[in-house]
Amino acid sequence: MSIRVLNHPVDGDVDHKAAIGEAVDPDGPIHDRRITRGDVPDEWIEPVFEAENFIIEGPASVEIVDRSGQQIQMDAVADSLDRYLESTREPGIISTRHDDVPVGVPVWEWTTDNGIHYETTVDDEEFTLVANLGNETTKSKMARVRCLSGDYGGYSVTVYSNQEHRRNDGTRVTVDCDLHAVTLGHESQVMNPEADFDVVDYKHGGVLEAAVRRRLRRRNSLAGRIEEQLTD
Repeated sequence: MSIRVLNHPVDGDVDHKAAIGEAVDPDGPIHDRRITRGDVPDEWIEPVFEAENFIIEGPASVEIVDRSGQQIQMDAVADSLDRYLESTREPGIISTRHDDVPVGVPVWEWTTDNGIHYETTVDDEEFTLVANLGNETTKSKMARVRCLSGDYGGYSVTVYSNQEHRRNDGTRVTVDCDLHAVTLGHESQVMNPEADFDVVDYKHGGVLEAAVRRRLRRRNSLAGRIEEQLTD
């Protein structure tokens, strides 16, 4: 079975006929892709490298027709939620850009040291998700950096649609599903434009290291629209 390297493009000059198990010695400069403290602003050192927990929260899915013409009924999400959070053999993951490589885990609830409570819930219109991003791999550290910078600001839900029906306008409505992953990406690129999140807490050694950090763009606020005009 071949190994797919996620961040390495295929080179047309590579010899693909090397014997299986043959060691290949590097004969050129090594490109180090690991993220280091020198790669991030000083104020982000603790949340990216040292915080044991890095909590994000927001609507992961809203019962509207997304950009692909699909609508997921919230009852279907609610029925799959226990499996997504609690399965020991097929756990749901938090990923980035639909790579399906884990960078964190979904959690049922989180309370900050100053008493703000966040909870994963599903109601008639919205699936709100709390997630905890790791810092043990380069990919998870980069996810933290991109959440802090605002490059990642939207959730996108990956489900297997077990049952669906089509409306006369062509919309596909999922009425039963398995929830496998919630991925992070730029808010302009996720399928459901109402699905966004904020960084709400990060802790180091069990002590709150920062107050709640809110992105100005959240949920089309007036401040967010002004900021967007200024940065375009």
